Parts: sequence; C-alpha cells; structure tokens
Amino acid sequence: MKSININRRLADKILSVFLLFLCGAILWETRKFSEYGAYFPYIVTLFLAVFSLVYFIKSWGVLLRKMGSSGKEQLELIQDLSSFLVSFVGVLAYIFILFSLLGFLVGSILFCISVTSVIQITRSEASFKLTTLSLLSSGMFTFMMYYLFRHVFHIHLP
Repeated sequence: MKSININRRLADKILSVFLLFLCGAILWETRKFSEYGAYFPYIVTLFLAVFSLVYFIKSWGVLLRKMGSSGKEQLELIQDLSSFLVSFVGVLAYIFILFSLLGFLVGSILFCISVTSVIQITRSEASFKLTTLSLLSSGMFTFMMYYLFRHVFHIHLP
C-alpha cells in the first residue's frame, strides 16, 4: 500500500480551494440542463458548496491562528494513492465527458465498471469473480437510480 505524507495545513488549504472551484464548475455545467434535469445535481452541489465553504473558512482560520507555531504536523493523507487518482480522474471524466456525451444510464454504467476494474487491477486484486460482480452491481445500481429518478421522482435524466 502506498502512502503520502504532507503538511496537513497546506493540504487543507489547497483542498478547500479546489473543492470550491469544483462546485463552481459543476454549477456552471448544470445550467445547460433542463429545469428538472438540473434540480438534483444543483441541490447536491449546493450542499457540497456549503460544506466546502465551511471547510475553507476552518482551514484558513486554523492557518491564521497557528502561524506562530514552529511544529510541523505530518499526516498520512492518502492510503492508496493509485486508487485515489483513478477515482478522482474517473469522476472528472464522468462529470465533464461521459455524462454529457452518453447520458446518465450508459455513462454511469461505464464509469462504475471502468473505475472498479482499474482499481482492482492497480491493487492486484483483479479476478473473473470480482469483475463479474463489478459488472452486475454497477449495472443494477445505475439502473435502480435511473428508474428511481425517471419513474418515482418523474425527473428525466439526460
């Protein structure tokens, strides 16, 4: 298992700014959807933006209070760097490419299958059984979410 050690304060500062920019980018992208199609992503992103803003204020406040201390805090931030990077790049590709080109159902199935498969490969855990389970669970979960939004909430997903 790979790990990375970085200064926690610096990581909080960078991550809080990044999350705020990501929320802004997602909100900018949701304006292209119809009113009903944008409702759920808009609400979820607003919640994420509020928590990101609190995180931003907290991280900068802690930085301002502890500027005088000379002790260096080290924190094991990421346990498995390769899995984190695969998931992170996958989410960005899903949000900005797959979702808009292929729609929710096909894009989500491809996203779930590809990310779980690549993580299994990077962890050297890939097997026929796990790949099959990944295919089935990804397909069922995505279809259930599609059915829920389409037929229960009456929200047409792209």
